[in-house]
Amino acid sequence: MNRRPLLRSIAGASIASALAGCTSSLENRLSDPGSIDDRDPAPLTDGTNAWPSEGFDAANTGYNPDAELLEAELAATRLTRDGAGIDTAFGGGGVAVVDDRCYFGTGSGDVVCRSSPGEYRWKYEADPAAGVRSIPSLSRDVVYVSSDNGTYALGADDGEELWTNDDAFVRYGSSVLTTDHLYAIGGGGVLALDVETGARNWSADAPHPHALAVADGTAYTASSSSSGGTAALADGETVWTRDDLDDHRAPPVVADDVVLVCDGDGRLEALDREDGSTGWSYDRRGSGGVTPTVAHGQVYLPSGNGPRTVCLDLGSGEELWDLSTGLTRGQPVAVADGVYVGTPNEGLFAVESDGAVRWHDEELRVDGNMAAVGDTLYAVAFGGPFGSGDLYALETADEA
Repeated sequence: MNRRPLLRSIAGASIASALAGCTSSLENRLSDPGSIDDRDPAPLTDGTNAWPSEGFDAANTGYNPDAELLEAELAATRLTRDGAGIDTAFGGGGVAVVDDRCYFGTGSGDVVCRSSPGEYRWKYEADPAAGVRSIPSLSRDVVYVSSDNGTYALGADDGEELWTNDDAFVRYGSSVLTTDHLYAIGGGGVLALDVETGARNWSADAPHPHALAVADGTAYTASSSSSGGTAALADGETVWTRDDLDDHRAPPVVADDVVLVCDGDGRLEALDREDGSTGWSYDRRGSGGVTPTVAHGQVYLPSGNGPRTVCLDLGSGEELWDLSTGLTRGQPVAVADGVYVGTPNEGLFAVESDGAVRWHDEELRVDGNMAAVGDTLYAVAFGGPFGSGDLYALETADEA
């Protein structure tokens, strides 16, 4: 693939284009696979200044314990302008954040870095043919991201291409960064890539893998096929497989001793991490695979195409409370004292862990995944009074 980083700056809402960058030829990439050199590849973990990956952590829990629910009176700052021709529709419907920088993929195949509020830093042409539907994974110095057609490491400051691996991709989630590896998919299985060079450290077969979560060196897969299922893989070996489970396109979640997977019919399975056996299951009303969030000893299961979001006990699967939210399009975001549920039709809910609704803003209609960092909630708007497809930073009004 021929990719290049594009550097641009924006003043206010207007675009002042100052393109800079370089094109890395295919010949150069084959002779020199690249390296991050002395850049730090360690995953970010401090939730006071970062939401570093799709589900916050490699286990995909969706839980940032270093953030708290905002108060009801909110101020919304628009960080992107879709009509400006730069940030065409979000490919993955969400962002990764560190300090004042937001990183995301677009439907036109770019990886974009913006500073809050609204300073355009760089854009990297990744996959114009398919778009970039995944959310980047961040270290302090490196951005790792996958598309349908490849995986790449970019300089966090300038978008410089550090390495690419055209055999590794992710389709229904994001590549997963840990201290030891970057996990992606390729060749009918899971690939563990060297974070410094992108070289394959190990691979293992899995049934139709298309989404991942990782915990303690073991990768857990979700399948996009009814003949697929779920598998656990470590060090190039298959630990166990469950090929009797239906289509599980939504990324799994790992918490305590279980792996949570939700199939296309809306059935949530809690699988034992050691052997893949079912500990408990729950049938929700509504089709479509969704990714739950785990925090406070509870599972927050979004409605998907159904009418309600439910809260379950993590240990038993017992239903603790439910909330009428209408359909949802992303994973809920849990913080220290509760959970956010964003919906495209009914707006944004801030719910305490016992099910009490702290506030509900019907105008803040949300599309895709959100990110909670410190005193800010990042969300992509679905429409209404907010620009559809644009990214907003939400803060308590007296602190904005």
